[in-house]
Amino acid sequence: MVKLQNIIYPQTGICVEEALFFRRYGEVRYCLADEYIELEEEAMLSFDTYFNGFSASKWYKYTKLENLNVCLKLQGKFRVSLLYKEKMPTQVAARVVDEFYCDTAGEVREICGRFPDGGEQGMYTFNLMALEDGARFHAGYYYTDMDAEELQEVSAALIICTYKREKYVYKNMRILEQEILENDQSELAGRLRVFIADNAKTLDRQKFKSRKIKVFPNKNAGGAGGFTRGLLEALRLPETDRVTHVLLMDDDVVIQPESIYRTYRLLTMLKPEYREAYVGGAMLRTDAQWFQTESGGYWNKGQLISRKCGLDLRALDACLYNEWEERCDYNAWFYCAMPMEVVREDNLPLPIFIRGDDVEYGLRNMKHLILMNGICVWHEPFENKYSSSYYYYIFRNKLIDNAVRNIPYTEKQFRKEFGKWFLREVFTLRYRNAWLLLDGANDFFRGIDWMKEQDGEEINRRVMEKGYRLEHMEELPLPFDYSAYQRTVEFRESKWQRLKRLIFLNGIFLKPDRMAVVPVAEPHIAHLYRAGAALNYDFASRKGFVTYRDTGSMKELHQAYRKLMRLARKRYDAVKGEWQERVREITDGEFWRRYLGCEAEERE
Repeated sequence: MVKLQNIIYPQTGICVEEALFFRRYGEVRYCLADEYIELEEEAMLSFDTYFNGFSASKWYKYTKLENLNVCLKLQGKFRVSLLYKEKMPTQVAARVVDEFYCDTAGEVREICGRFPDGGEQGMYTFNLMALEDGARFHAGYYYTDMDAEELQEVSAALIICTYKREKYVYKNMRILEQEILENDQSELAGRLRVFIADNAKTLDRQKFKSRKIKVFPNKNAGGAGGFTRGLLEALRLPETDRVTHVLLMDDDVVIQPESIYRTYRLLTMLKPEYREAYVGGAMLRTDAQWFQTESGGYWNKGQLISRKCGLDLRALDACLYNEWEERCDYNAWFYCAMPMEVVREDNLPLPIFIRGDDVEYGLRNMKHLILMNGICVWHEPFENKYSSSYYYYIFRNKLIDNAVRNIPYTEKQFRKEFGKWFLREVFTLRYRNAWLLLDGANDFFRGIDWMKEQDGEEINRRVMEKGYRLEHMEELPLPFDYSAYQRTVEFRESKWQRLKRLIFLNGIFLKPDRMAVVPVAEPHIAHLYRAGAALNYDFASRKGFVTYRDTGSMKELHQAYRKLMRLARKRYDAVKGEWQERVREITDGEFWRRYLGCEAEERE
């Protein structure tokens, strides 16, 4: 018998959104502390949920699974219904595949049921109906009748890159120590180790009990540098400690240990043709734990598309939609497991600091991506993390990624898209962001030799100095007006307003007649029509920054923009070809050890 996944409950400190775990109908009482659910007669529990449904079609497609069973720890009289559910274009299709009754005579007993072999495109699940008052469900799991000797040996290094996120790291390590690393009962005990690249050199190693947690003080070369440091350490492991996989995970997430177990079990059962598959985790929001932000990503030449974004995972329809597979080019490194076969001295990530390193590495190496309900992390929404630095990195790295992967993206496409981004920042009076866009594009044109000579930490310092910094509202020269902010958020531009804005170039040459209060996250150009100043407000942090209309800055930016466009017409194809031909010079171990200063550490 091989256990595939556990039936899990809400857990304080991780997730208490009940509808992600079970649905109750009638008189049902859930005891969080003792982890059981008590039902009165004719009350019902359903487990067709994000964490406790079983992704049948994917298990049968990617693994050697041949049969599926469920084991339930029950107390009392129940009717147990085994079901198959699938999302259809206009409805949810459901059918009962087996049904039986049980009476445990007041004792806690394990009651097992078997599902039919195979799964089309949906979920296997089960319902429980109480046939007497006080019937209890205690626990359960899905399993298969398979010889453990048939399993593939799997061990993993969990790699975390962190920069001053001690609170998250300490919490997650305590969870992992308790559930896996220091738990002899865990099947992963001895099969999981943790490498933490500490880019800020601020972690206190004494806070970690397990010897399986290793902290490596690292140069602040961004996420790319931190994750690559972890990969280099995995490559350095002696033969007796070799791992088969690495699991890359962000530092500021909330983890569900069961997700790691399910990842491990999948990897042990993969069919030979899928042995090089990646296993990706979805990203759910920390402030709305039922909200799915991304489940796999599609590059689309740099127009990043987050698959299945916005799903409310409390709903059955959303969970069943997750079962449908769509094209994905990569899985972001907030949770991404990959085989060590792709992690080689001559095949390491690009040194592009942040934004796009995971994309390019996925485009380069990923053949198959397995995504399943119940494998996830919770992450703070990206819109709650405003930074002007992204304007430098996003466009520069997009150009690099497209070039090295030889993705069709012409000079004309570049000029059109860059112009759109650039003008938006100019018309919204955020001139520093416009300069950062220009800096990023110009650095792309400097080519591989420029990149090889750079210190990523120094580049990031200059970028941060050039951008806007969020400040407390009382420190800003303009007063915050909440009603004005709310009107901006609720504003919808009419056809006449849009026509007027286009005719008068958003009023930038008209006499300013107002101060705008706008959100920091991509305010619409129309929000700043004829504005002489803007208070850019970040709702998440309750901070902001102020910008002013400046004709002199607009003229300087226009001149720099025209210079960049001339450079693009002359050099775009040649520079793109150079990045593609010489990329190996900045993705091998020798380069990375020199870049991170690891060579000096090894000599010491």
